[in-house]
Amino acid sequence: MDKEMAFPEFIGETEQAVIMVVPSLEQDLSVLYKRFHEGEEIDYWFDWELTSISDNEYVVTLKIGWEGEDVVSIGFTLDMWEYLPVIIRRENLVLMTDWCLIKEGIAAGMDKMGRFRPKALLVRDVGQGMEGLSNKVADQAMCRESSAELIQLLEILQSSRKKNLNIH
Repeated sequence: MDKEMAFPEFIGETEQAVIMVVPSLEQDLSVLYKRFHEGEEIDYWFDWELTSISDNEYVVTLKIGWEGEDVVSIGFTLDMWEYLPVIIRRENLVLMTDWCLIKEGIAAGMDKMGRFRPKALLVRDVGQGMEGLSNKVADQAMCRESSAELIQLLEILQSSRKKNLNIH
């Protein structure tokens, strides 16, 4: 079962990952954080989708799910699409729900017993599935007469794929 779509308040990058802060998901992810911090290994899945929110307005959606919990959906609006190539290049995404980790650093993730318990989720290989998303966007763009937004998204996705090609 899907919950309401959440939107990042911050997107940044390091050499290893894209960092996203989505405080509205804190409650949805609190059980997952607790399970991780107790040492449980949890298999998760993710998927990239194109979501229509009106006739010519679209959101790219990253859905993340795991057994026993609801799926969380993170929406990327038109003004966030420029980060999609960065997500593909970095391959890893750190989903944070607490601004304190950004503002205060590691100390904000420590519990009363001195253990590091951040409100953060690492999604590895997050760029996987972007080719499928690109195909969905191309299919939708061909079906729509007025699809400037879809064409823009398709160009963004295709340009990021070209930059990832290694020719030997």
